[in-house]
Amino acid sequence: MGRMRVGDVFTLLMLGAIWGASYLFFALGVRTIPPLTFVTGRLLIAAALLGLFRRIRPGARVDPPWGAYLAMGLFNAALPHTLIAWSEQTIPSGLAGVLVATMPLWAAGFTAIGIREERPSRRQLAGLLLGFLGILILLFPDLRRAAHGHLIGEGAVVVAALSYAAATVYARRALRGVPPVDAAIGQLGWGGMLLLPFSLFLDRPWTLSPAPESLAALILLTVLGTAIAYVMYYGLLQRVGVVGVSLVVYLNPIFAVLWGAVWLGEPLSGWLLGGMALILAGVFLAGR
Repeated sequence: MGRMRVGDVFTLLMLGAIWGASYLFFALGVRTIPPLTFVTGRLLIAAALLGLFRRIRPGARVDPPWGAYLAMGLFNAALPHTLIAWSEQTIPSGLAGVLVATMPLWAAGFTAIGIREERPSRRQLAGLLLGFLGILILLFPDLRRAAHGHLIGEGAVVVAALSYAAATVYARRALRGVPPVDAAIGQLGWGGMLLLPFSLFLDRPWTLSPAPESLAALILLTVLGTAIAYVMYYGLLQRVGVVGVSLVVYLNPIFAVLWGAVWLGEPLSGWLLGGMALILAGVFLAGR
């Protein structure tokens, strides 16, 4: 894993802030837009916006690795997004957050197997484990209230975390040298196209009447949480490697809690503050 510079840390924090807010946007969006159609719209509109940006400001190009784009669209977008959206109909979002946060641990294991030059050090592994402990403490109140007996939903989130981890390791090799904007367009476009037939057949989106706040949430999540965020993600992946970029999963819950406190007036308990401190300490160790 490459050592993080100040700019990389800032980018990681920005990604955490953006994707932490996505929980709020998603909750507002799916009130009147079915999850499958919401995810499909998010991916396709973001790909179109980035494609327009690419035409306005063309840069260096490489031969498009369509097979790699298809794999990333499936395993880093369509499959995990849909699994998480489906699972949160039966399990608490806090529990889903903890299960998704296993992604850096899976990524570290996959990296040790597939990318020998980026094998995580003992200090980085300690940081990953410390950060995961912080996630457990941060979301402890939700875990205490978590309903049991929803193993299928919990398993779906674990599969999503595995999918994210495997895709990130794969992208490190398959998309090496591909401009971040092109990588994001390829992933988002293929992910949206894979989901589009299911959205049309199951949700019949032309019959929907989404509320203004749901449309606003879709637009914000598309522009900030997808188009801009994935360009940042691929750029960071090329600079700091798999384990480094996967640390954003640890930061997402911190910002989700902070946005909830700022916008929804949710209280900040001692559990939350203690969990945040451990997560930040773990990210510091793993990022060195």
